[in-house]
Amino acid sequence: MNNSKLTSRKIKEEDWSILEEWWSGWPDSLAPPKDSLPGNGTDGIIIEDNGKPVIAGFIYQTNSKLAMLEGLISDPNYKDRKKRDAAVYTLLLCMQEAAKIMGYKYIFGMTENKRITNLRTKFGWCLSDKPNYVLTKIL
Repeated sequence: MNNSKLTSRKIKEEDWSILEEWWSGWPDSLAPPKDSLPGNGTDGIIIEDNGKPVIAGFIYQTNSKLAMLEGLISDPNYKDRKKRDAAVYTLLLCMQEAAKIMGYKYIFGMTENKRITNLRTKFGWCLSDKPNYVLTKIL
């Protein structure tokens, strides 16, 4: 029996230590600089399972009708596949709806996670068949 109750809320300042812990818990993953995230790490959504934070993501706002959904990170100890998939789906649904409420017409995101790309049909997203490379630089 699945007693999971998934709820969403805005990320708060006090969530930062949890997010850092999650990033450090994944192999080859580092927490991004806090000031590189929207709202200094608070302009995003976190999903809780029965009050326990399990996954989060950020909405990068632009001066166009396109918003970027990025920086998805989850609790590496939240291992139940069905619960994790439900939490990812809930987060993406909430982020998509939040972007729409903010007035955006298009959303964009990048991921290496095949399970997330497999959700594209449920959301009606397009998937590019060309490889992408992420380039960053500290100015």
